Amino acid sequence: MTMLSDKRNVWKRVSVTGLAILLTGALASGCSVSGAGNGPKSVKTAPAVKIEMSDFKEIDADVVSSSQVNIITKVGGDVKELLKKRGDTVQQGEVLFRIDNTDALRNKEKLELSRENLQAQLDKASQDLATNRSVLKNTIEKLQLMLDDAEKTYNNIRNDYDAGTASKTQLDKAEMQVKTTRLDLDTAKKQLANLEEADSLASLRIQLQSSEVALQDIEKTLSDYEVKAPISGILTDLNPEAGVTVQAGYVAGVIQQLNPIKIHADLTESAVKLVRGKTEIPFTVQGSDSKMTGKVTYLADVMSPQSKTYVLELSAENPDNKLKSGMSVKLQIGGDSKQNVVAVPVASIVKEGNDNYVFVVNGDQAEKRKVTLGRVSESNREVTSGIKEGEQVVVLGQQDLKDKDKVTLIK
Repeated sequence: MTMLSDKRNVWKRVSVTGLAILLTGALASGCSVSGAGNGPKSVKTAPAVKIEMSDFKEIDADVVSSSQVNIITKVGGDVKELLKKRGDTVQQGEVLFRIDNTDALRNKEKLELSRENLQAQLDKASQDLATNRSVLKNTIEKLQLMLDDAEKTYNNIRNDYDAGTASKTQLDKAEMQVKTTRLDLDTAKKQLANLEEADSLASLRIQLQSSEVALQDIEKTLSDYEVKAPISGILTDLNPEAGVTVQAGYVAGVIQQLNPIKIHADLTESAVKLVRGKTEIPFTVQGSDSKMTGKVTYLADVMSPQSKTYVLELSAENPDNKLKSGMSVKLQIGGDSKQNVVAVPVASIVKEGNDNYVFVVNGDQAEKRKVTLGRVSESNREVTSGIKEGEQVVVLGQQDLKDKDKVTLIK
């Protein structure tokens, strides 16, 4: 029992001693780390220098359709047949789908029958008019002969009356015959004049013309039962299905014109200077080395107050529809001259969100400086604002730095 008690006391002393040693080591280690954190940080620097750079720039731009047109039905009815589907390439005037035109064809038949009936009435009325005109002319001619005979008879009886061989009654009767015949002749002449002046066929002709116009309208309407592409392009939407009833004015789909294609870019003040006066601008499709060319169709003279950029629009031939709306391209502008610019090593740049910074060493202190970046040339990056030529920027160790940290230079 005594030996066992002695062994336990020995283990207790060893354990206490070990714990003391561990605590001493931990404290010593803590003092060492603390000292290292408060001391100057080792960094390596390089100067901001002036180098020669080309004014060549690549500008991001978006591909958009030249135009986008809705397909609108002009008549209503049941969709009878679909000839195209969404995603198809279509040509202007190509039939996309057909609407049932049975009722319209029946109305056309009715109008054609009505027109034939009116034409028959007009022909009959024209014949009757010609007959009446002929009868009146014959009547006038006959009455004129009768009047001439009546006047001759009257003159003879008057001479006989003056000679005492004819009675007063005979003279009055001959005079009455002249007057009656003359009145009949005047009446016939007036009837012929009225017949010539009055257009008795006008009403029938108007009805026939109205029928012709109605037929022309229905012929045009019948063509609207074939819904055609208003422009050439890609059928990006086509809504109706066979058997579905649509109304006049229904938006049945959308066509985007992709040849030529439009390219839209927003240019900065420096970039727009490299574009002014250009009629064509080359560009490349992202992920491809092939180069294409677009014609400048619009370049804003005034900066947009919202985006602080200038709008540029190009038109490019796209016969194989290689360029599609929503794609991105890179415009290649400038490259005609070289400039001396202030640049820093790419390794010195620290990016935080959308902002870029470098650490500038001044004495034994590092200053965090916001910079505006420009072009890239190999391992250097142009700085358009935020730093001057000759200032020392941190190229190694900057990731652990904070503004105003003390630093020591690595040789």
